[in-house]
Amino acid sequence: MISDYKTYLSRLPLSEHTKRNYALRVKHYLEWLDGCPEGAKALSNETERDFAIKEYKTYLLCKGCTANTVNSVLAALDNFYLYIGMGTAKIKRQELPKQAPRSLEPDEQRRFLKAVMSSKSLRNRTIAVVMLNCGLRISEVAALNVSDIVLTARKRELTVRCGKNSKRRVIPINKDAAELLQELLASVQGSPSEVPLFRSQQGSRISLQSIDHLIREFGKDSGVELSSHSLRHTFITKLVRLGLDVVAVAELAGHTRLETTRRYSLPSQDVMLAAVEKLNYAASP
Repeated sequence: MISDYKTYLSRLPLSEHTKRNYALRVKHYLEWLDGCPEGAKALSNETERDFAIKEYKTYLLCKGCTANTVNSVLAALDNFYLYIGMGTAKIKRQELPKQAPRSLEPDEQRRFLKAVMSSKSLRNRTIAVVMLNCGLRISEVAALNVSDIVLTARKRELTVRCGKNSKRRVIPINKDAAELLQELLASVQGSPSEVPLFRSQQGSRISLQSIDHLIREFGKDSGVELSSHSLRHTFITKLVRLGLDVVAVAELAGHTRLETTRRYSLPSQDVMLAAVEKLNYAASP
């Protein structure tokens, strides 16, 4: 069944990252069902389906999975059940924590950029700086072609042709990212416009795993624990804290719902911790 589902996913207008995650999450769910008495009924009966998914949600929460992870699993199962013709389950999504996503603090940003600019690889430096200054998802970075970058005297912009939910958007490129992109483009002059902007050593399009690995390596070199998504969080958080209109930030980030963007205006865990550390009841009059 999982093999046929992967074939079905391959035909959907989803990012490769999403397809892989859906397939993996559905595979784990089916394995869990195999260990349940009469679990097979959840693949043919709607009442049993809803009961099984509710139990699986509880199982994931007891394992310590975050609300984001649980909701991502539920989205994958919705897609799977649509595929087998049963429709989506009536299971409530897990409420997300009321705090801002983790972004790099100013000192961490400086250390990270120092490590990035010390790299001998122009490609790797450019990837990191573009992610930090344009807020791209890792799949969007890998999908960039040479033709998606416009750098002229009057215009500096980057086009994401097919972001999340097949959404297209254009992002202005600031001076820091433009300088590296200009240098990278000069090294591929004369290449067809459809050529991948970021390529592997073999000349093919760079993989998501390679991008994630190099970002984490920059993190290790700078002593900052992060993932590629941390750079996107930092981009969005910085724009929100600079006072940019939330609708404009949502457009730049490629968010479909404004509620997603507004999360970045919430206080971080560090800010809340700093606040409670200031409590000193012994010194109160």
